[in-house]
Amino acid sequence: MVRFYRPSELDLSLGKHSRAFNAPTRAEVDVTEAVLERLRPSLNDTDDWNTALSQLHDEGYRPQLIFIDTGLVTQLNETNRRNFLDLFRAIAEFDGYRAGQLMVERCRTPEEVIDPEIFALKMQHLVLSIKSRTFALGSVKIGDILSEVLTMVRGHHVRFEGDFVNVVISCLLLEGIGRSLNPNLDLFKSALPILRQLGSGSSFLETVRSGDYSMLWVWVGLEARGMLQASVESVEHCVKYDQLSPNI
Repeated sequence: MVRFYRPSELDLSLGKHSRAFNAPTRAEVDVTEAVLERLRPSLNDTDDWNTALSQLHDEGYRPQLIFIDTGLVTQLNETNRRNFLDLFRAIAEFDGYRAGQLMVERCRTPEEVIDPEIFALKMQHLVLSIKSRTFALGSVKIGDILSEVLTMVRGHHVRFEGDFVNVVISCLLLEGIGRSLNPNLDLFKSALPILRQLGSGSSFLETVRSGDYSMLWVWVGLEARGMLQASVESVEHCVKYDQLSPNI
């Protein structure tokens, strides 16, 4: 994210109060909202945008680039990577029962799992509820889904590997930060550029040739969803402004 600030000037003159006594407040330093109000009218005009940025620079405003780091780094070994891909494939095919079975079979202590069949059925119910909202995925909160999965895992004593837990916690943190910045955040839409980049890679083509179409189905599904949503929004716009059958 980017914030704007206005650096204070250091007063080295003698016989005057130290700058520490007249230091600007935090609100005076962080003027991001005021700058954004000036930039928004030029959002769709590149020339006006560049002119506004130049004026802000001349007035002493400076941008600051902020990186948000969740602080969690992990690397999946070959076994955990295979387990993760198999689980992803089952979920991509909306086979919740199979996903639940994989989570039980490949956890640390499968013999200690309580009611594995019920756990698999709960996973199936959760995945089917997501499938029923295929074209409203923007309103689906990944954090809520992962929290529900963790609750089921804890209740049935399905012990996850630490690498998996790190991935889940990272998703929770990223979505929480993202939705606090933009309540209308659509993670599925944001994932499309990544899927397109993966689709142009050689490893993706090798995966498809080997018969694994899970990533391909996810990619095609999200692309189709985006096209349908754009079509629906266009029709709603035409109906709203009476462009389909204008009154003459």
